[in-house]
Amino acid sequence: MIQGDPVRHRTAGWTGTVAETPSKLANHAWVNPDSSSDPYPQMVLLTDLEPAE
Repeated sequence: MIQGDPVRHRTAGWTGTVAETPSKLANHAWVNPDSSSDPYPQMVLLTDLEPAE
């Protein structure tokens, strides 16, 4: 998972784009949800994310 990758939240179902490439030790990623007008990314656990098709 790298910056710019499209992702989907496993349980909530929303899609977004990875805002910043997570470090190897990180358990979370910063994601910009597609449906959000908020300019700031949300912190989401990596276990809650899957690649969007």
